[in-house]
Amino acid sequence: MKKNISKLFCSNKTTIKQVLEKFDKASKFNLPSGIGLFVDKKMNLIGVISEGDIRRAFLKGANLNSKAEPYMILSPVVFNSTKSVTEILQELPKELKLRGRKSSKFLDKIVLVDKKGVPEKIISYHQLWEQKVAMHRNITIVGMGYVGLTLAIVMAESGFNIVGVESNIKKLNLLKKGESYIHENGLTEILKESVNRNLNFTSETNYSDVFIISVGTPVSKNSSNTFEPNLSYLKNSCEQVGLKLKHGNLVILRSTVPVGATRKIAKVILEKKSGLVCGIDFHLSFAPERTAEGSALKELRSLPQIIGGYNNDSVNATSAIFRDITSTIVTVESLEEAEMVKLINNSFRDYIFAFSNQVAKLSAKFNINAHRLIMNSNKGYVRDKVPNPSPGVGGPCLTKDPYIFSYVAKEALMDDNFFSNSRHVNESMHSFVFSRIKKASNIVKKKIKDINILFCGLAFKGNPETGDIRDSISLEIAKIFKKENCNIYGYDEVATKEEINAEGIIFHDIKLGFEKFDAILFLNNHKNFEKINEFEMVRSMKENPIIFDGWNLFHYHDIISSRPSVYIGLSDIKESITKS
Repeated sequence: MKKNISKLFCSNKTTIKQVLEKFDKASKFNLPSGIGLFVDKKMNLIGVISEGDIRRAFLKGANLNSKAEPYMILSPVVFNSTKSVTEILQELPKELKLRGRKSSKFLDKIVLVDKKGVPEKIISYHQLWEQKVAMHRNITIVGMGYVGLTLAIVMAESGFNIVGVESNIKKLNLLKKGESYIHENGLTEILKESVNRNLNFTSETNYSDVFIISVGTPVSKNSSNTFEPNLSYLKNSCEQVGLKLKHGNLVILRSTVPVGATRKIAKVILEKKSGLVCGIDFHLSFAPERTAEGSALKELRSLPQIIGGYNNDSVNATSAIFRDITSTIVTVESLEEAEMVKLINNSFRDYIFAFSNQVAKLSAKFNINAHRLIMNSNKGYVRDKVPNPSPGVGGPCLTKDPYIFSYVAKEALMDDNFFSNSRHVNESMHSFVFSRIKKASNIVKKKIKDINILFCGLAFKGNPETGDIRDSISLEIAKIFKKENCNIYGYDEVATKEEINAEGIIFHDIKLGFEKFDAILFLNNHKNFEKINEFEMVRSMKENPIIFDGWNLFHYHDIISSRPSVYIGLSDIKESITKS
């Protein structure tokens, strides 16, 4: 560009027609179109002219043969070409203020000159932001939960300099040693390679180029007995980031929030604490996390990244970051649209699972195997595949996002029941499972409080595998059994003995056998459960054993033919006790 930039030079004799010709030919010389540079005899820059300036000239009566000089901008935004991108971004607000311009909204191009004032380069404001991100790559991620830590790992592996902020000292000390407290295939290996290199951890939010907020937004019941989001962690994080904001910084929200929270809550706090103006002094975007536990590292690299920004510059700056991670960027028109995308994805999944679970409850009235029923309804039918039912829908996302969506609808004065109905159905499965076991205990003529019960699968899902027991349906079902003073034991393929015992459930390793159990409940679909020899399992249990197969892992005939026993599917019961 430096060699050809003279093609854009204009003098006091240059006409509007000649300027337009320079605009048309600019791309041939790898130059930006839509700008002309007025220089003096020493080639020093004295002004610029744009397409907008020429349009205004025509409105004032000028024609193609009119001199262009009277319509040039005499005080363009100019920086020395030796300045760094960060220095330019830091000084830009001051330069705009000197010219009486409060916003960079209409700033399209910036001219870089040498020490003598001769133009060397023209850079777009959007390009400036992308260069800044690419050059400095210093990112602070606030919140090292599942979302924040997996993102930190992938970003560090992509070459960014990452600082993870974690307030929990126990977790912080583990991370500093390169040890993970979450289960995710491949995570520990990358963590050990990156920690204390381009990945560091701290308890305090310090200065950075980019801040990503990924703290939790749990839901809780209010005085009206309806669920609403707890945004205290988000507000606190915004306050901490706001105190460290500088000119040119970018803030990205990744936490799930009610629609409008980024603009109405995060922006307001950030501006108040920093004294800076969003969209002028710093930028703000919402880029939701949409990964599935157990596949997060893979999906962070493969799933399209949704980005909504406070303005176009916020979108471009955020895109420049995530473009180094995933190949597909989906930009949406507003912060609110991006916020709603996350709520749509999880709420829709919860809703269709609720449909299947309601079908399972109805199927139980007719002793029909709901898994087989849905499989047959899907067979050869190319439209709208129905998912399999389950003992419930758990996990930290699907258990709260529909409630957040319901809260948004209520705030918008709409019927909020639509989004929360799926939660009610899926949560009703907990008591439904208990009622199934109680029915089986009546068949075997045992009091439910007298039998030993083993829960297999304490994590909220088994496939893809995770050790996360937060909001697990197994724990919710266990609470109901505990109220009946039942003897509860638990096993999980990934969750640890310590985690299970901490929930008040006695850990039992299935490698030790099943001899002391009257009933075994399979509550998640970990693939290793399918490797269990069901014949030996049933024969080793106490007299008249009960098997609850919530995921259709076994064939009922294999269970009840092994010895007098009861097989309980999610919606059907088969037994060989009364027949024996």
